[in-house]
Amino acid sequence: MPPRSAQSKSTAGNTGVPHDPAAVDAYIRSLDHPLKAELEKLRRLILGVHPDIGEGIKWNAPSFHLHDYFATTNLRANDHLMLVLHTGAKVKKLPEPLRIDDPSGLLTWHAPDRASIRLAGMHDLTEKSAALTRIVDQWVTFMRKVHGP
Repeated sequence: MPPRSAQSKSTAGNTGVPHDPAAVDAYIRSLDHPLKAELEKLRRLILGVHPDIGEGIKWNAPSFHLHDYFATTNLRANDHLMLVLHTGAKVKKLPEPLRIDDPSGLLTWHAPDRASIRLAGMHDLTEKSAALTRIVDQWVTFMRKVHGP
């Protein structure tokens, strides 16, 4: 199997959701955003959390998935990046409440199954990287409970 960076439109793990890093690469190459380097670093951080995490362009932005999409970047502002964590495109009846240990207070909750993390630049992303990695790892663990391994 080729390295993940060489895969294009294959599937991450056993998801069936297209893993399309080439589309994400093309999107980022064409992106005119002052926090483009931060987006690249965030992308590497999320993909490094677990080998089954795939990526693609969903909702016109770089997004990350297992069996379903669970994280989407929001690039509407020029002064910060937003990472939106969710449980997929459609609201689901969750088998249990979504509980994420967040001692750093990074998460802003918007619904019981959706939260976001605001990243104000490279220094902020670097400072928050360890906590963000733990949050994504917990989110992935929950998504595996929802969809199975």
